[in-house]
Amino acid sequence: MSARRFASRSLLVFAVAFALGWMNSATAQAVKDEAEAPAKPAAAAANAPTPANAQTPAKTAAGGVNKDSVLRLFTGSNPMMWLLGLCSIVTLGFALERVVALRRSRVIPRDFVERFHERLSGGKLDRDRAIELCRANDSAAARIFAHVVRYWGLPAATIRQAVEADAAGEIVDLKRHIRVLNGTSTLAPLLGLLGTVIGMIESFDALGSKSGGAKSEALAQGISLALVSTAVGLGVAIVSVSMYYFLLNKVDILVRDLDEQARRAIDLVSAEAIRPPVDRRTGFSSEHPRHESRIH
Repeated sequence: MSARRFASRSLLVFAVAFALGWMNSATAQAVKDEAEAPAKPAAAAANAPTPANAQTPAKTAAGGVNKDSVLRLFTGSNPMMWLLGLCSIVTLGFALERVVALRRSRVIPRDFVERFHERLSGGKLDRDRAIELCRANDSAAARIFAHVVRYWGLPAATIRQAVEADAAGEIVDLKRHIRVLNGTSTLAPLLGLLGTVIGMIESFDALGSKSGGAKSEALAQGISLALVSTAVGLGVAIVSVSMYYFLLNKVDILVRDLDEQARRAIDLVSAEAIRPPVDRRTGFSSEHPRHESRIH
């Protein structure tokens, strides 16, 4: 495995581990807060005398979506939330890995490219030395330059056609893992909608054990909890779609720049650059014109 791929996979594993650790710590903190909730103030409030003119506060908190309600979504009431959490981790991990891997300094190092063109145009490199210089640099530009140098001395059109076929793998490598974001952007809303349907079914099923005003309260709470999965799914999809098109645009810009740099290298190693053009009318090189003899 090359150092470049090892670094990319290490970054991906780190991002996924960080997201899993964050979710685990958040869940553990929520469970701890729920377990350490003080019971004495609630008991004292229950035993305290209630004034005659005091109004009972509306139980709006029971019908809202708070931290405990979201925790219940993950712990058992809505199994789709676990899949949505997995989609968010995958989106975060692959997006972060591609953002780092597609940095311009990694794909097209400016110092290396300028030094390579300068030494090549100055005649300081031959075929073997140019290949060694390209192998010493681990970047997409260096690998494409190596393909160009392998066809040293051939016509420019032939080199361009051969390099286009050889460099196709580099373009595929730049787009690696980007399709995963397209997949999560499609899957996340479907999982969120499925979670909402499951939550609604559970809410209406639980109405059978309620009576009176408790039915409307339980229904409102169940619907609010069920709609959370749709909101989470849409949030994951929005992030995935945004990163997908952002990275595709970044790849297109890098590919155009790579093509331009490859054309510069081809113009320096092609047969037209190495051998001066020949004048068809005289049969002599343009750099060595024929000297005409004069008879005095």
